Amino acid sequence: MEPVSQRLPARSRHVVVRFSLKLAVFLIICGLQTGSGDPNLFSEVTRLAAVLCVVLALHARERPMGPALNYWDEAVVFGLVSRLGGILGFG
Repeated sequence: MEPVSQRLPARSRHVVVRFSLKLAVFLIICGLQTGSGDPNLFSEVTRLAAVLCVVLALHARERPMGPALNYWDEAVVFGLVSRLGGILGFG
């Protein structure tokens, strides 16, 4: 059986990599910020990323339920991560 990453369309793989890199950068920045004694802004940063993804999806005229992953899907996941971060107390 082939891995899931091989079954995804190339566009979807690009979106997954893009999301992973953004999330890694946000975690590093928020980790450094928390280490310096400032309040953690993880939920706010991911919420802002969700809004930005919606704006980019509207600009690119992407369909919300398209055949491949796109900015809409990325916005939904960032929104869920933001809410989860708020529930767990990360901002």
